[in-house]
Amino acid sequence: MANWASTSYRIEGSESDLKKVYDVIDNFVTGKSKPVLEDASKEWEGNIVKALGASDEQLKESYLRGFIEEYELDGDVIRINAEEAWGATDFRHILGDLMPELTIYYIVEEAGCDVFATNDIDGKYFPEQYLVDAYVKDADYYEYFETEKQMRDFVSTMIDKEDFTDEDIEAWNEEHEDDDSYIYVHEFQYVE
Repeated sequence: MANWASTSYRIEGSESDLKKVYDVIDNFVTGKSKPVLEDASKEWEGNIVKALGASDEQLKESYLRGFIEEYELDGDVIRINAEEAWGATDFRHILGDLMPELTIYYIVEEAGCDVFATNDIDGKYFPEQYLVDAYVKDADYYEYFETEKQMRDFVSTMIDKEDFTDEDIEAWNEEHEDDDSYIYVHEFQYVE
């Protein structure tokens, strides 16, 4: 069974290109177009790239285990939230090859395999650099932070230590195993 990653895309381009991509997505998801493969889900990302010109060989050679959950055309950007197996799929690469004039930003998070990545190095759409996933004193936290200082200030209040290391957090987690408390700090890696 796959670990499902949450992946968000922001796609920029000309009005006509964005409308073309949006309409293809919408036609599949709403059932106006049938999936490109007999046993494929209508939300499968492969439908979109195939309809936009991807070859059968590209589909076979690419990692496309992702499904569109939400999408919208918001002015001059398409916003997509997808569920993808194990991490980001090849959807963005194929779409970028088919329509090189598009700019595709993404962020992906999958805690099971510790995949936290984005290509939005300037933080235009995804300014988060850190994610703190914690359960402390009967309260759940799933907080994003744009700077290391913000993250450190937040975590220091939970462990009652201003200057801490990764080892300090690990030791805190071990000390609090019996009460099911934990603190996990994830840093988003910048990738192409």
